[in-house]
Amino acid sequence: MEIHPNEIQKTIDDPLVRFYSSIRTPYTKVVYEDKLKKILCEWLGPVLKGDPEKVSKQKATPQPKKAGVKRKFYDADFEARVIEFVKRAKNDNDWVEGVLVKLLEKLKERTQLDSTNSEYLKPASIRNYFFPVQKLLEENKVNLAWKSLHRLFPEGVDDDTRAYTHEEIQKMLNYCKIFDRVLILLAASSGIRAGAFTLNWKHLVPVYQHDGKYLWEDQDVTETISQQSKIVCGVIKIYSGSKWEYMAFITPECWDAIEEYRKYWTREIGREPKGEEAFFKTQGPFVKPLTENGIRKRMERIVKDSSIRMPLLQGQRRYEVPLFNGFRRFFNKANKKSLSKNSTLAQLILKENMMGHVGLIKLDKNYFKTHVEEIIEEYLNSVPNLTISDEFRLRAENSKLQKEKETDKTSSETIDSLWDNIAELQFEIKSLRASAQTKYDDELKERIQNLKNQAKLNSFGK
Repeated sequence: MEIHPNEIQKTIDDPLVRFYSSIRTPYTKVVYEDKLKKILCEWLGPVLKGDPEKVSKQKATPQPKKAGVKRKFYDADFEARVIEFVKRAKNDNDWVEGVLVKLLEKLKERTQLDSTNSEYLKPASIRNYFFPVQKLLEENKVNLAWKSLHRLFPEGVDDDTRAYTHEEIQKMLNYCKIFDRVLILLAASSGIRAGAFTLNWKHLVPVYQHDGKYLWEDQDVTETISQQSKIVCGVIKIYSGSKWEYMAFITPECWDAIEEYRKYWTREIGREPKGEEAFFKTQGPFVKPLTENGIRKRMERIVKDSSIRMPLLQGQRRYEVPLFNGFRRFFNKANKKSLSKNSTLAQLILKENMMGHVGLIKLDKNYFKTHVEEIIEEYLNSVPNLTISDEFRLRAENSKLQKEKETDKTSSETIDSLWDNIAELQFEIKSLRASAQTKYDDELKERIQNLKNQAKLNSFGK
C-alpha cells in the first residue's frame, strides 16, 4: 500500500457538521441546537457579526408560530455565527474564555432572582447551557481550561424531582390502549433514555430459558426451544449500529404486551412487521415511524389523562416527576434494591451496564468484561420489582421462589453428598491408621524378638 502526495488533501469540516455528528440522539440534537442558538444569536448578538442580510430577510418574512416556542430573537444567520465563533475561539483562547466567563456571570445573576420571576434560573440549569458550547468547541479542536470554568459554576440545589411510584405506573396503565401500554412498560422495565424509543422490530428479541441456559437471537433458537422453554425476559438493542450501542432488558409482562401490540400492528398494516420496520409508528395503514417528539406527546397525554400530572401552580417551573426520566429513576431504584448472588461491586457494575452506563468507573468498560448471560441473570433478580401488574408480579415472584427452592435443594444435596464423602474419608483414615498400627506392632515385635535372639547368641558365645 502506498500513499501519494496528490492523494493527500486537507479539508476543513463545517463546525456544525462536527457538532451534530457527535450527538447521540435526534432529540438531544434539537435541545443542544436550541440552546446554542439562544447563546450565539441572542445573548452574544452584539458580540458576533453574523450575517445581517439574512437576519433582515428573516425579519421581513412572517415566521410560522410553533406551539410552545416563544423566541424573541432571529436565527437565520445561526450557521454563520457558529463558524465565526469557532474561528475566533481557535485564534484567541483568551477571547473565548472571557466571553464564557462573562456569560457565566450573567447567568449566575439570574439564579439570585426570586423563583417566581420569569427570568429566574435554577443554578443546576447553567451547566445545561454550557454543555452544547463545550461540545461545539471540543469537536472543533478548541482546547480550553474547562475544569477552571466548571469551578466557577454555582453550587446546585438539591433536586426536588423524584421517580414514578409503582402505584402511579399502575394507574397510567388503567387509562391506556395497547400502544401506550407497551410504551409505559417498556420505559419502566428497561430504564432507557427518552431518545432510545425510536426502535425497529429487529431490535427487540425474546430470551428463552432452555435446559438451564438462556437463548436469544445470537443462537439458533428455533431449533432449540421446546414447549418446556419459557420466555424469561426480552433484550433490546439500544442505539443499534452506533458506538453507543448496548443491551437493555424488559420483563415478561412487557413482552406479553408487545405480542398483543404485534397483533394490533399487523391488523393496521395488513401483514406481519418486518425486522427493519419501525416498532412505534403513527396511526393508520402506513409504516411511518413515530418521531421522538411524537412519542413524547403520547406520554404527556398519558400522564395528563391519568391525572399523574396536574397543571403547574403559579411560580412552579418544573413538574415533580420528569416525564421520561421518572421511569428511568423507577428502574434504577427497583433494580438496585433487588438482591443478587454477586458481590456488591460486581452487581453494581452489571446494573450500571443495564442503564447504558460504562460502569462505576470508566475502566470498567475495559477490565470488567461481562457475557450477556451474566447480565440476564442479574436482571432476572429485578423482574419482580419491575413488574407492574399484580398478576405478572405474582408469577415473577413464584418463578423466583421456585428457582431459589431448586437452588437450595441442589445446595442441600451437594452438602449432604459432601458430608457423606467426609464420613467415607474419615472411615478410610481410621482403617489406614489401624492397619498402619497393626503393621507397626508386628514390626516392633519382630525387632524385639530379633534382639532377644541376638542377646542369646552373644551369651552363648561368652
